[in-house]
Amino acid sequence: MKKPVITLAVAALLAFSLGYFAGGPRENASADFVDAGHSAARSNFEASQAPGKSQEKAETPRANPQITTDVVQGPVITSTRTTPRAAYERTKRERLADFFLINGIGAERAEQIIQGLVDADHYITQKGNAIIDRRSAEKADQIAQGGLVSISATAEEKAELEAERQTLYHQVFGEYYEVHEEYRQSYPQRRVVGTFSSSLRQPLDYSAKEAIVRIMYEEQSRLNAEMNSVFAEIGGEGADTPLTWEAEKAKYDAQLLAKRSFSERVLERTKPYLTASQFEQYEGLLEKDIRRFELLIELADIEEPN
Repeated sequence: MKKPVITLAVAALLAFSLGYFAGGPRENASADFVDAGHSAARSNFEASQAPGKSQEKAETPRANPQITTDVVQGPVITSTRTTPRAAYERTKRERLADFFLINGIGAERAEQIIQGLVDADHYITQKGNAIIDRRSAEKADQIAQGGLVSISATAEEKAELEAERQTLYHQVFGEYYEVHEEYRQSYPQRRVVGTFSSSLRQPLDYSAKEAIVRIMYEEQSRLNAEMNSVFAEIGGEGADTPLTWEAEKAKYDAQLLAKRSFSERVLERTKPYLTASQFEQYEGLLEKDIRRFELLIELADIEEPN
């Protein structure tokens, strides 16, 4: 039979690859933060190795306020996961540059929003870190024994953090809150299009970028809906009984077919906005993404039971 660790790793990579190029239709409510995940445990360990190293006040925590499940092995020491405030502000400015432009927000108001978001994220993230640290402390004995321990927030805690985030963001954005929430849904696509545009000899103009972002967002939403239907039919994620190899293979093949259809639709719809040279490069980018997925499926095939 397939080795469990390799099987899980391949499945995770396939799931990640499905949305790698275009991202999801909507980022998680905590998308402005770096995932706490394994970084929490790693930061704890690093802190234990350098107890005399203090965090600067100008730094901003990086943990995810939604707190995804974390598996920790080793000693637990309370610490703060941070990133320099200046770098965090720069990321916010880059991410919101188009938003400010689209909505005609001037430099002074934009700076107020940036600073407000950094402060809000700092507050929510500190609360998220506290939950991670509290859970770690509660299971310190298990971790000290060398076992793998799952650390996560409760559904109620996650809901509380998200509600607080929304309240703070309402205060920061004011009349722009709703339009920002809509804009935030396309963050993954904007990153992809922005990176593609910057790689071109002549970057895309504003209208072309916006059109391609919209197309990718709409097609990714359609792709996700298709895959949800496929997973529901096959047994998909979260099923009580593990899938047979045949069912897993059928799921992978369905994902690959859906990605190819996604690519074809995106190319057909974006062609009017690209020059011949730009279209060729864009097509190559999509082809590489599909090939990555094919290679992961081939890796899964190697683990097929005899």
